[in-house]
Amino acid sequence: MASRRRLGLLLPLLSLALLLLTVLASDPTAPAVAAAGISGQPSAYEMLEGFGFPRGILPEGVTGYTYRASDGAFEVFMGGDCEFDVDGGYRLTYRRRIYGNVEGGSIRNLGGVSVRMFLLNWGIDRVVMEDAGHLMFYVGPLSQAFPADNFEESPQCRGRRCGGVAAGDVGAAGGVAAM
Repeated sequence: MASRRRLGLLLPLLSLALLLLTVLASDPTAPAVAAAGISGQPSAYEMLEGFGFPRGILPEGVTGYTYRASDGAFEVFMGGDCEFDVDGGYRLTYRRRIYGNVEGGSIRNLGGVSVRMFLLNWGIDRVVMEDAGHLMFYVGPLSQAFPADNFEESPQCRGRRCGGVAAGDVGAAGGVAAM
């Protein structure tokens, strides 16, 4: 009888948990829960590595993310806009929300990431892992390859608030946001 009573309590609790997970999965604030490790899912950085990308293409300051396996759609959430300089004199800017589609070694329809070139900000719309040693970044019809080892560590933001903490200047640390 006691096991039947426990089962009677367990089923509504499981239903409530499933309902809560469904609501959280559709709520943009839900990734903060996932990032805190409460759901047990991998971090955004670990997800990147699972798709063949180095974790350093995403800066520090991620508060959470969503990922839909059916079409590879993702969103990455940061504590605020973020910018930093990388080798070659480029300034990268990551918005509070970064989105796109990812599948093994390719990120397409990327939004929320731009690079400053020729006094203008240009949106980076695609990132491809060309081979084990090179990443190719696309800005419209233009592309630029960078050594993958430039992206081993996640860069820190500077000049803007990122992750809720004002960050200091960082030297040329590779990285382009794309999850």
